[in-house]
Amino acid sequence: MKKPLYLIMYLLFFLGGCNEEEKMIEKPEVIITQDFPNATNLNNNEQLEVVTWNIRQFPQNKTYTEPYVQSLLEAWNADVYLFQEISNKIKLLNMVDSMDGYSAVVDDESGNLGFALVYKKEFITFNTKKELWADTPRSDDGDIDYSNNAQYQFASRPPMESYVTWSNGSKSIDLYLINVHYKCCGDDTYDINDSSDETSRRHHSSLLLTEYLINNRSTDKVIIVGDFNNVGDQAITNPTISPFTDNISFQYSKGFKMMDQNILISSPSGFSWQGWTSSYSPAHFDHIIINEPLFSYIESAIVGVIDTPKETGFTPANVANRISDHQPVFLKFLIDN
Repeated sequence: MKKPLYLIMYLLFFLGGCNEEEKMIEKPEVIITQDFPNATNLNNNEQLEVVTWNIRQFPQNKTYTEPYVQSLLEAWNADVYLFQEISNKIKLLNMVDSMDGYSAVVDDESGNLGFALVYKKEFITFNTKKELWADTPRSDDGDIDYSNNAQYQFASRPPMESYVTWSNGSKSIDLYLINVHYKCCGDDTYDINDSSDETSRRHHSSLLLTEYLINNRSTDKVIIVGDFNNVGDQAITNPTISPFTDNISFQYSKGFKMMDQNILISSPSGFSWQGWTSSYSPAHFDHIIINEPLFSYIESAIVGVIDTPKETGFTPANVANRISDHQPVFLKFLIDN
């Protein structure tokens, strides 16, 4: 008679213990895509919409990042998204696969913090891509010749150049989209004698890009986007971006136009990086630059920074930790031929 009683008590204790243990295990919250009623709809079938976004080690939050990002991309409804800092390319591709009407291409060479092109298949045809300077050394050779280790200048993130075609009926335009992510940190002082200096590497990256575009894409329509990490003085003379913006020091820069230049020289409250979870001051790191063959489209162009806390209704800290600490920059212009 005692044996069954002991068995029953044992089973009750064991099962009860298991239940308590299960209660202690934190189960991940299931988050589905969100409705963001304040999100801006960029879409217009008569125009091209391009958005650049440093998406901060995507997906930085295993629960929230993917559904929130997907919801925002679908709400903004742009033709082209160009991302930096993709830590998990498979998850990015899987997310885009669940988006109606979109496809994605990721780079091959940049490793942990990579690039991605996400595009609307209705209007965008992806043709080809390549990683610029991917065959050059990633290490510092100590000399002042920045061309023989170009990939090092770009912090081992060779720019991803995508050749695409936008079309709608009889209207069409071919574009080269170049996605960059320059070396971070340092100051804003260029030192030609210090090959490891962060600002020098950023400046050399811009010199390499302008030389490449002048020599290889002078008649092609090119849009350069990304995180330029131009720390320090937010001005057109900042060494990181000056080859594109400083017409006095670089005469050839007249062949380029930073479309978000008015943001760069305006109030810091409108910058793309606000330093929400940092002790550093706001900075406008994220830019969209076009070359001369696109100047005829400037008149209809609209450029801006997407205010992600306002668009989501989340606190800046939650946006930074669950989505990204960078805000996207967009460019849209009419295609009239």
